[in-house]
Parts: sequence; structure tokens; C-alpha cells
Amino acid sequence: MYGLCSEAGLDGLAKKYGLTPEQFGENLRDNYQRYDPEQLPVEPKTAAADYISSKFDSEEVVLRASRYMVALQLAHDPMVRQCVRQTYYERAKISVKPTKKGFKEIDENHPCYTMKYLLNKQVKDLYLDQFLKLTQAEEEGLLKMKMSLDMDIRHNDTFGSHSYLEEIRQLYYRDEFSHHVQLWNNERGKALEAAFEKILYPGFAKELRAKLIEEAKVSITRNCSRQLFNWLKVAPYQADQQMDYDDDDDDDYESGRSGLRVFAVAHPSDLDSATFGVIVDGKGEPQLVGERQRLKLADIESLKVFLTEKRPHVVAVAAESRQTLDVIEDIKRCISELETEQQMAPINVELVDSNVANIYANSKTAESEFLEFPTCLRKAISIGRRLQDPLQEFARLCNVDEDILCIRFHPLQDLISQEMLNEHLYQEFIYRANEVGVDINQALAHNHVSSLIQFICGLGARKGEALLRTLKQQNMHLENRNQLVMGCQLGPTVFINCAGFIKIDTTSVGDSSDSYIEVLDSTRIHPETYEWARKMAVDALEYDESAEDANPAEALEEILDNPDKLKDLDLDAFAEELKRQGYGNKSITLYDIRAELNSRYKDFRISFRAPSPEETFSLLTKETPETFYRGKMMVVRVLTIARRKPRTDQLEQANPIRDDDTGYWQCPFCLRSDFPELSEV
Repeated sequence: MYGLCSEAGLDGLAKKYGLTPEQFGENLRDNYQRYDPEQLPVEPKTAAADYISSKFDSEEVVLRASRYMVALQLAHDPMVRQCVRQTYYERAKISVKPTKKGFKEIDENHPCYTMKYLLNKQVKDLYLDQFLKLTQAEEEGLLKMKMSLDMDIRHNDTFGSHSYLEEIRQLYYRDEFSHHVQLWNNERGKALEAAFEKILYPGFAKELRAKLIEEAKVSITRNCSRQLFNWLKVAPYQADQQMDYDDDDDDDYESGRSGLRVFAVAHPSDLDSATFGVIVDGKGEPQLVGERQRLKLADIESLKVFLTEKRPHVVAVAAESRQTLDVIEDIKRCISELETEQQMAPINVELVDSNVANIYANSKTAESEFLEFPTCLRKAISIGRRLQDPLQEFARLCNVDEDILCIRFHPLQDLISQEMLNEHLYQEFIYRANEVGVDINQALAHNHVSSLIQFICGLGARKGEALLRTLKQQNMHLENRNQLVMGCQLGPTVFINCAGFIKIDTTSVGDSSDSYIEVLDSTRIHPETYEWARKMAVDALEYDESAEDANPAEALEEILDNPDKLKDLDLDAFAEELKRQGYGNKSITLYDIRAELNSRYKDFRISFRAPSPEETFSLLTKETPETFYRGKMMVVRVLTIARRKPRTDQLEQANPIRDDDTGYWQCPFCLRSDFPELSEV
């Protein structure tokens, strides 16, 4: 259409409106009439008569076409669009009302219940995921939502806005009162209204809707990441006491001598079925003995024997339902009796969320790892491992099947793409895994630890899997970080990126190897700065570096045993010297090195905390503050009515009544009237 108008020469008439789009844009930007329209001395129809053609055969048609051209030019000017877009985003309002379907279906349980009637609500006042909830309800045909600028109601179903247009109209008018000027101002006003109402407002409404939806989705993904962080920030469980083995213990328990031994219990929803208990040793491996791998908690004596033989540090019970509290009470009663009868050390009983265990137990990963185990037993193993290290157990769900997405992080997480959610969740895993560090040798020895390899910075899933495969093929353990390059053929860039996050237990490696062990491989210190760490150790101990018998390695070992001497180092002076040598500002790096030498791979996660009564209620009932709150209407079944016992003074003043017809006495409190004798009342 614009091309046809231009071919007919109507762009000449469009220029006679007196103000170019660029000039109007500057007026709009400054909110001041910097440029006045140039005024023709003839009426619009007279000017339009010169442009009549076969395609535009009348003055009205020519004027209508010229207004269309001017409106299109105004709507596509960058300055005009910028000013109007900014104002639209700041002043846009929405009004919402339910449809007939929504009037019936949106009850107090619906997420849009508090928003089903909105009138001229500022869009900028919407927060978090509110707009996404409204959009979802609109797509389901439950709500009608209108968005505009300075909205007001003309009549029942029509929403419009003219306030902003009236404000800026004078910036496009010529301020005169002659008849010709008023006619041209009228044409300018129609063109301006068409540009705003037909082109700019609908386009910006679409932009703003997309922007609000995207912001809501980002808010949901952030909430999902925050929820995952709250689960991953919990450190491995620390028992109140350590139960040592006697010298005559069986060899079967040798693997449980180190680490936390957990007796994990999982029961099905049907308590008539078997409840499974399993000992998870300090390495996360299940230790099953005979028929006790299937243990019904109703058999209290069998449970006592099991606890006496296995002597776990802690008992973990999967949170399934209200009956879980009965299971916990049975276990606590057994432990209490054992403490009295056999003077056994106290054992804590902890309630553990079963959300990860339920998903893992039914996953292909668990099926391949424990093919012959029933689902409930797999769940118990997952519960025990989660108490030992939540990060490792959550990482087990980050597999090719993307089982991690089965966890409910947010009620509206299904409205965002799986790729977007996965990206944010994996980012959180990367932060936490590299903060804690990953032991490659543990991943080689125990399959459930290997899931963390994919989150090491610089490796990823493909390179991490290749690294493990190379070590297994060569039947070797990682004794030092240099082997990543020499033995595993990692490139220099990959090595520089990942070396600081791969930790090696130099103590255990040193006991099984005769080769040189670099003690700094057990720290977060990067190999590029090993020399600085050695220099700090030598300076702290005031060793003579020029002496022939000077050994920085011995200085390091001594400083690790007694790190208090590092406090006297002037790290700022050391940083200045490094800066003078061309290394840049390394002050923060030096302070990090000192902190790491004070405590190698210190775990900054928070300690495990037993769930509060409110959290226990949520774990057992699966209710949340959004689904269960004060004032919520509930359907219940009354089992019995407990009457309050009367006080002493009420008993003294009580006056039972005798029914002369039946001869029975009636209690004045419960109104029971079948007592044959007064003494029975």
C-alpha cells in the first residue's frame, strides 16, 4: 500500500503536513516544541486535488492515503519509537475479567484467584510469575486480558486510551487559530492517532507481553536454581559420635571403618508390605547381610539385632507419609532400649526428603546399578547416600534421561522450556561441584561419584567421560595433577581450566605409591601458583633459601601442620613484588592461597539441620504454603470427639439429673444418660 501511494506521488502531499518524523521525534524526546510545522496557505482538500489519479480518484481518498503514509513514517522513526516505547512500558495497564468458564473454574485453589478481577493495574506492579499465571489462564480460556496505555473504559467490553496521545498532540500541531491551520491540524491529528493506535500501541503491547513472559520465566528459573542451591548447600552429615570397631570385627565391615555409616530405611505406602533397611558404608556402597536386607520394622527384636551388629552412626528414614512418624518412633524405641540394655552409644534418627530417592529408584541408572534390587531398596540406598553427600546424590539425576527435571522445583516449571531450565540447573551444579572439588580417584572406585566429573570447569560431560575411560583403560590412579597432561593427554588449555578443581587425596595416595607426591595437589591452589605457595611457606618458617639443604617441599608439609605461622606474612608486599615482575595484581590470589594452606579444601556448605515441625509436615503431606494455608477449606472425617475434662471446682458443683421414667442418671458434662447408679456418674 505504501508503495502504491509513493508511485502515485503522494509522498509530496505527505511532506506538506509541515513536520518531518525526525523533527517530531526530537519534539517528543524533549517534550517541547523545538520545531513548528510549516503551514500551507491552502486547505487540505485543495492541496489534495493536485494528486487525484486513477487509483486515488477523490480528494478524500487522497487525504486518507496521505494520512496513512504520514502515520507509517511517524511509526517507523527510531526516535519516535524509542520515546513511545519507554512511555508505554512505564504507564501500561492491564484489566482482567473472567470468562463464563473462568467464573466457574477459578476458585480459591486456582493461582489466579486473587487476580481474576483487575482494572487498570499498572503492569510494572506485577511481580515474579504473576503475568505468566494470567497468560496461562488466558490460553485456557478462563480470563480475558486487555493491555493498553492509560486505559479507561468506554463501554462494557471496549478498552481504549487517549490520555498520552492528548499530551503529545500539541507537539505535532501548529499553534494558530486560522481556518486553514485548524483543518491541517485536524489532518495531523488523524495521522498521529493512526500511527499510535493502529501501529505503535499494538506492536508495543505485543513486545511488552513477550518481555513480561520472558521476565516471569527467568524468575521461575532463578527460583528453581535457588531451590536447588538450598538442597545442594547442605554438607555431608556429621555424626555426634563415632562408633569404632572392635578388634574381633568381621572383615565384611572393613569398608565401613572410614566415613559415615548410615542405616537407611524406606517403607512403602502400604505398611503391610516389607520395609527395607540397608547399611550404606562410608564410601556410599550398600552393605547387605543375609535376610536382613528385608526387614519389617514390626519385628522389633530383629531390628535390635540388626542395629547391634551393624552399629550405624545415624539412621535415615525416607519421608513418605504420616506413617513415617510411626516408623521413626519404633526405631527410636529400639535404640533407647539398646542404650539401656547394652549401653550402646546413642544413634540419631533423621527424617530425609525422599524426592530424589523416588526418582532415582525408578530411573534407568538405578536399574543398571542395582538390577536385582526392588524399588524400595534402591530408594533406601539413595536416602543413605543423600545424607552422606547431597551433591553427589543430586548429580546422579543429571544423566542422558535428564531425570533431574522430574524434581518439582517450582509449580510453574512446566511452562518454561526444558533446555532453559536444564541450563540454569546445570550452572548451579557447576558452581557447587567446583566449590567443593571432585576426587577423580573416588569417581574411579565408586560409580555413584562419577556423575560429578561432568561439572568440572574445563571438562564437561564428554571430556570428563573420556578422562575416566582413559584412566580405567590404563588401570591407573591419579597420583598427581601432572598426570592429567602426561598420562591422560589433556591439552594445556583444558588442564589450566580444570586443574584447580580436581583434588587428590595425597595422604592415601602416598601410602600406596613410592613416587613423589605433590602435597599441593590436595588443595584448591592452581599449579600455576605452586611456586608462590612454596615461597610463602619458606618465608613463614624463615628458611634460608640459599642453603644447600633447603627443601621447599618440607617447608610446605611443616606449614600445613602448623599454618598459624602464615599470619605474620606481609602478603601486600609480596603482591607488590609480583606486580613489579609483571604478574599483575595478585593480592586476592595470595590471600586465597594462605586461606587454602590454613584449611585444605575446606567445605563451605552448611551443616545438616533436622527439619522443623513445619518442614516435617510439608515433607510428610507434600503440602506447601501455596496449597495449605490458614483459611483453606478442607474436607475431613471426624473419627472421635475428645471432651475436655472438668476442673475440680466444676466437679464439686456438678448436679447429675435423674430421669424418673427410666431411673437412669445423666452426666451434666457429656450428657450421657445411661448410668444406673449415682456413684457411676
